[in-house]
Amino acid sequence: MKLNSIKYTNCFNNKKFNKEYKKILDNLIPKVFNDSDLKKSKFLNQVNDKNNFQQIEKIVKKFKKNFNKFCVLGTGGSSFGSQALIGINQKYKKDKIIFLYDIDPIYFQNTLDSLNFNKTAFIVISKSGKTPETLAQFGAIINKFEELKLKSQIKKNFLIITEDNKNPLKILSDKLKIKTLIHNEEIGGRFSVFSNVGLLPSALVGIDVKSFLYGGKKVLDDFYLNKNLKPIESAVIMVLMQKYFNININVLFTYSEALKNFGIWYRQLWAESLGKKGNGITPFHSMGTVDQHSQLQLFLDGPKDKFFTIIKSNHLNKGPTISSNFFFKSEMNYLSGKRIGDLMEAEQNATIQTLINNNLPVKEILINKINEESLGSLIMYCFLEVICIGKIFKVNIFDQPAVEEGKKIAKKYLI
Repeated sequence: MKLNSIKYTNCFNNKKFNKEYKKILDNLIPKVFNDSDLKKSKFLNQVNDKNNFQQIEKIVKKFKKNFNKFCVLGTGGSSFGSQALIGINQKYKKDKIIFLYDIDPIYFQNTLDSLNFNKTAFIVISKSGKTPETLAQFGAIINKFEELKLKSQIKKNFLIITEDNKNPLKILSDKLKIKTLIHNEEIGGRFSVFSNVGLLPSALVGIDVKSFLYGGKKVLDDFYLNKNLKPIESAVIMVLMQKYFNININVLFTYSEALKNFGIWYRQLWAESLGKKGNGITPFHSMGTVDQHSQLQLFLDGPKDKFFTIIKSNHLNKGPTISSNFFFKSEMNYLSGKRIGDLMEAEQNATIQTLINNNLPVKEILINKINEESLGSLIMYCFLEVICIGKIFKVNIFDQPAVEEGKKIAKKYLI
């Protein structure tokens, strides 16, 4: 993905909008590029951390030798980043890695019942070391090891990723003598995909994490070294769309099954980073072509409160060929001899054109080939875009103070 492969339609049709767009852009550019703390920040510069990669390589080699299944315990940013990365490889064996990011008791019990604990490695991830869902899962699995009289294997079968302080998870890992990787205290969960949090689970199933890091580095270097303004421009457009046209929903429309998990990661990035002090633009993920049959009617004929971010790819001449004779003398004959990808390409382009024809604001992001490198580039672009929106909103994109109340209330129900 290149930052220049982004274009906007139906976004600059208002003189007042255009005038303020230039004013905010001119003000924001020096603020972003002159922010030395941001430029040196750990979460952006993870793409340059070679030591992190080398440590992961050693662990992956050892784990692959001893185990044939991997189970990741973690929720939110501790899970969604690696799921987004692994999701681009649609050929990976889905039974090789399991993400337990929810605490649905039935699903959790059924998953445990299906595991061979002797051949399963567990990776427990919590930045704070205090995530109740993750620690509850950890405790339940430790209990299972004890029931199966496998307590002696706990040290071998587990790996912890958490901050290097006396948090509950770190205390437990030290007590059980489980190897711990340090979760950098300066990197929030939803920004941790380029760190050991995202890279380790992905590398275990054969994802090329080097290419992923390289893709992120390319966009970061293009932004700072070449002063590529695309993320800043996008941020200003989104904020002014809300101000002038009451656009409060950002619909991410992805035309690839490989980006399904990316959509989940993207929702968290936008919602938790920007939804503060009365500010925010609600992220909404739709998948083509499925949601053309469930949501497109609303998008076209419902409230005009949505901005459409379309991630499109090249699907032509891909997939199985449709029989040339199957639709003979049928109104569906236009499908004869075509490949499944040809239909996907046509519907992708048709949806974009229909949105544009209905005067709806559209941003198109073209990714010719969805792979580790292009996903790394896309995620870094999203980071930069959210940073810039946060500067306009004047909010701290790295915290999520409003959710603390729910955690306290949940604790009261258990006491």
